[in-house]
Amino acid sequence: MNTESTKKTSYAGMMYSHDFRLWYTYLKRRIKKEWRPEELSFLLGKPDHAYLDFERMFQVEKFLTQESILLDRIYASSWIEAMEFHREKDEVPEERLVRFKIEEDEVKWIYSIEVPWTFLTEKKKHAAPKLKFEEWKAEKDLQLESDAMLHVRQKLDVLLDSNYFEHGATALQMFRKVEHTGLVHLQIFPRHLKNVLYGLIQQNKLVVRNIENSFSFFLTDFQQANRKQHLLST
Repeated sequence: MNTESTKKTSYAGMMYSHDFRLWYTYLKRRIKKEWRPEELSFLLGKPDHAYLDFERMFQVEKFLTQESILLDRIYASSWIEAMEFHREKDEVPEERLVRFKIEEDEVKWIYSIEVPWTFLTEKKKHAAPKLKFEEWKAEKDLQLESDAMLHVRQKLDVLLDSNYFEHGATALQMFRKVEHTGLVHLQIFPRHLKNVLYGLIQQNKLVVRNIENSFSFFLTDFQQANRKQHLLST
């Protein structure tokens, strides 16, 4: 590895062991999906930094309380990584410091987690969680990116021609509408939907509004007026 091109960062946060299990679970889920943190923020209807702050251990308990149900819905899973912690007799749960170290080079991120707990692995009931692992950066294929964006735009055009956006639609609702292509080689990521949506906003076809602390997308007043005029004339 070329150390000159390696960037090292470190984060730390206080959390209970149960919250660590959830934090770890969501980190592993995201990496398995090959999504980036800002894509989770988008699906949650939050600003780009929201999920990244959580992953870097900022107010973990508060974030989990507010967002864990929706995160499970996004992943269509409520399964939690299996792990057991050693506890002394009469020990009460308390917040402890967890450290998260990231090394980034041109092709991947290397994650290292330092925890204050000892994991129980007796009789191999539960294996100790892997505390060092890699996330590889996606290789840019311009043709596939273009094909994905075209697929999403075609799907959204159908929704625009209906009354789908009359009462607003969340990013997750739309992602469910566009994610399936029927093609093995073409995978839709949340970023593809996000890019197309913001293109439609620039074209004054959609507007984003904050509804109960979550972004939703609506037809612009101009588009609604055009749609009503079209319906009246047909």
